[in-house]
Amino acid sequence: MWMQWLLAMTVKSRGRPALEVGGVARTPFRVWPTDIDLLGHMNNGRYLSYMDLARVDLTVRSGMADALAKAGFYAVIGQSTMVYRRSLDLWQRFEIETAAIGADERAIYLQQRFVVDGEVCARGVVQARFIEKGVGTATIARVREVLEAAGIHVELPELDQRVHDWAEMNRLPSNRQPAPSSWGGRTPR
Repeated sequence: MWMQWLLAMTVKSRGRPALEVGGVARTPFRVWPTDIDLLGHMNNGRYLSYMDLARVDLTVRSGMADALAKAGFYAVIGQSTMVYRRSLDLWQRFEIETAAIGADERAIYLQQRFVVDGEVCARGVVQARFIEKGVGTATIARVREVLEAAGIHVELPELDQRVHDWAEMNRLPSNRQPAPSSWGGRTPR
């Protein structure tokens, strides 16, 4: 995957059509032998790795990658969830469609669909946060400010309440607070 990551950052996305931040990126891929499991289809963990590559494509093509890197920002994933519908087999071509589905004060949410011949095979939702080097987690207002200063217009859909509820339900305490592993009286062995 590291080779595909380097290609995505340096070559693959740079020659593709530009996108708006709120647009839908369609990124082509193929299932390689290193992606499959013993059942002969793409391992469930690889989906998340391909989603990383598709998000790189979106950020490069929208201009976000360069503008944020220049300002000392980088993105991290806070949460993700996947739904699998149909497997992807060895050598099969697929596309990932990536689009922002909204934002709150500290994160942007994206939906990513694995598509073959117009059919959704799997879907993931991720919560992405932006870290400003030397400062910490940036607000989305601060990210907008940096992008707008770079001439990149940011228009995002309103965040669906169900996505907000999902994020709250799965939220862990800040890394500055304790987060003890407790199983309610059950002891891990």
